[in-house]
Amino acid sequence: MAGKVLRTVSLLALVSSLLICASVRAQVSSVPPACSSIQAASQKLPANTSAGPNSGKAKTPTRKVIVDRIEFDRPVHLSDADVQEVVKTANDAEYDADSPGWVDELSEIGLRHAWQDQGYFLIALDPQARSIGGDAGRERFIVDVHILNEGPQFHLGTIHFTGDSAIPEGELRAALPMREGEIFNVAHVRAGIEALTKLFNARGYIDFTVVPETAVNENLQRVDLTLGLDQEKQFRVGSVTIRGLDPTLEARLGSIVVPGEIIDYQSIADFFKEYKAVLPPRALENSEFRRNVKTGIVDFTFDPKACS
Repeated sequence: MAGKVLRTVSLLALVSSLLICASVRAQVSSVPPACSSIQAASQKLPANTSAGPNSGKAKTPTRKVIVDRIEFDRPVHLSDADVQEVVKTANDAEYDADSPGWVDELSEIGLRHAWQDQGYFLIALDPQARSIGGDAGRERFIVDVHILNEGPQFHLGTIHFTGDSAIPEGELRAALPMREGEIFNVAHVRAGIEALTKLFNARGYIDFTVVPETAVNENLQRVDLTLGLDQEKQFRVGSVTIRGLDPTLEARLGSIVVPGEIIDYQSIADFFKEYKAVLPPRALENSEFRRNVKTGIVDFTFDPKACS
């Protein structure tokens, strides 16, 4: 019985650590440096998480890793397409063939995530890289994976929302790309948290946070999900300064950022994405958002020359 409890706690810790990576806070500094933005100040991950494959690598590898293929010592619950996607991700990650840690990173970020997105949270692997030759610029490998434990497949149980929210629960649920009873897919949970963040950002809640919590039932092979919401203060637009745009684009942006109205950060971001081809480089990042927490006002400035 004790072993069962420990296993459940271990699984809960694993799921929670994966989900917390997706907790996003859209935050505007009250006294930002010139040309800062909501986006630039927002997406903060805990220090003990990884933002992506080889995200901490500081330089181009001397010899690049080329993963030729991945072989398993028994049949697995991954499709050929899933495995090929892991191979592609590994080859795009610029792993250094002279740094043995790349194998563990491939296992953790590539293979383990592929299983966990299929609901197999107890997956335990032992990967070994086998060189099949190379040259001065790259080395090719076959990755042999010993499956220590694949475990059962978990499904999504109930979804609950807690905390303060001005948005009705039905609308919150509709924003989530997952439904009760489906395979518990961590990637879908992350996408759901991002969707909720966009939903609140679009209504002026630029300090919105969401924290996921899980309750794991190994007997039923399901994970109940609770999303703790904190919408915080709603912000409105204060002063608006737009320079350096042609009249059509200036009018379009001005119709989105209107003094006195609730700030719709999502529509602002969508504008810069839609007109990216004709706007200066890093236009959104070089926009300035100055907020006053006490008054709930955000002053907006777009002036590409100020950041050139």
